[in-house]
Amino acid sequence: MSNRLHHVGIVCRDREGADALLELLGLKVVSEEYVEAYQAQCLFTEGPGGRLELIVPTGGKLAKFNKGAGGLHHIALEVDDLEAESERLRAAGVQLLEDEPVDAGPIRINFVPPAFTRGVIVELVQTKETES
Repeated sequence: MSNRLHHVGIVCRDREGADALLELLGLKVVSEEYVEAYQAQCLFTEGPGGRLELIVPTGGKLAKFNKGAGGLHHIALEVDDLEAESERLRAAGVQLLEDEPVDAGPIRINFVPPAFTRGVIVELVQTKETES
């Protein structure tokens, strides 16, 4: 598995909460993507220390995360080949959250549930090839 940190994901109860956190931390959104599979608006920041993803649920399971209060949700690790990494993990007995990777704008993702990582949700991220 890659050890390249891609981002840290934080669930916010609503857009106002996300905006307040951005202002408090002095961060700016550099990209935004709605991910239908998770019913969530995902706001990405970037800075010298790395990226944060603020996740604003519009429904579904993420709206109930941490009893609706939101909070730290996952760490995301970048992998070169999501399919190969998924196969390796499944061969080791890990049941990934999704049967197939989820398309999330410029990236493809899947999650390793906390039962396999001693309590931490780990998102696997592969950046899509860009067309020249």
